[in-house]
Amino acid sequence: MSDSLIDAKEVAERLRVQLPTVYAAANDGRIPCVRLWQGKRRTLIRFRPEDIDRFIAERTTSVKGE
Repeated sequence: MSDSLIDAKEVAERLRVQLPTVYAAANDGRIPCVRLWQGKRRTLIRFRPEDIDRFIAERTTSVKGE
């Protein structure tokens, strides 16, 4: 397990989605994240690269007939 954490921008780039999509998915629990602290208006979140890799792998499918 890696000790490094990546931010939402890096996740968005890796998944090729918009930044609000990453925040919404993390907030809903669809993408695993680390909540470092929660303030009154903001929550600081980071992501483990291996969790994002697993997230991608679990959703990878092959196209039948190829």
